[in-house]
Amino acid sequence: MKTRNIVIVGGDKRQKYLMEYLVEKGFDVNSYGLFDWDDDTDKLKGMIGEDTVVILPLPATRNDKTIFMPFSKKEISIDRLFSFLGKKNLVFGGIIKGELLSRLRESETSYVDYYDQAFIEKNAVLTAFGALKIILEHIDFALPLGKYAVTGYGRVAKETVALLKSLSCDVTVFARNPSQREDAIIKGCNAEPLTSLSRLSGKFDIVINTIPVNVIHEESIANMRNGCKIIELASAPFGLDFDLARKHGIDVVKALGLPGKYTPKTAGEIIGKKLQDILQREE
Repeated sequence: MKTRNIVIVGGDKRQKYLMEYLVEKGFDVNSYGLFDWDDDTDKLKGMIGEDTVVILPLPATRNDKTIFMPFSKKEISIDRLFSFLGKKNLVFGGIIKGELLSRLRESETSYVDYYDQAFIEKNAVLTAFGALKIILEHIDFALPLGKYAVTGYGRVAKETVALLKSLSCDVTVFARNPSQREDAIIKGCNAEPLTSLSRLSGKFDIVINTIPVNVIHEESIANMRNGCKIIELASAPFGLDFDLARKHGIDVVKALGLPGKYTPKTAGEIIGKKLQDILQREE
């Protein structure tokens, strides 16, 4: 299990804690792109041996051209990375798709996308804690005294709602699916069809969106009370037009990558444990 060396390429605070976790477990670990002085790709070339495990961030790439490296002054292209890889390497990354996935398949390089069902569920819990932290940063009243709307009722929404309800908050779920609304009611929430948001949006202090489609239309935004804030948890193309919200004086908090910002140690350890399990099975 500990014979293959590991190189972590790019990433955010999660990868820094991932590196600490793997070192503690006895692995030989190097990193590239986790610090702003990592700007020489020849250095990375020297790190990657014939059977090195290369760990990519979550997401592995944001633009389908370069590896996600927010802490580095320079970027490394997918092309350049693949010039260092061979069939005996193992690439371990999050949300592997597009050009990166095509290149892995073409080169027959082994890979594992750790953003699977189990990881998504754990990530949703961490996202909910991040959302709670953001709410606390943006309210000037006691948390249980506010009124909260959540659009959608997928994994992230469910975990966020459960956390708010555990703290005695008044939560209304807006969802298209009647069975989702029934489930929300069973969990102690109010529930309304998504189409009712425009009529009811003025009741809430915080609106949390988890749907990556434009569902918070101008009428909903125009009817929101003064001081209401929208917390956007969904990915692009997002659930609303940000410029439109600003036009109506509504603050929007774009809250992406919350596990990496607010719970990076836990998130990094989750990735580390998954890799450890895979390497144990490989042996």
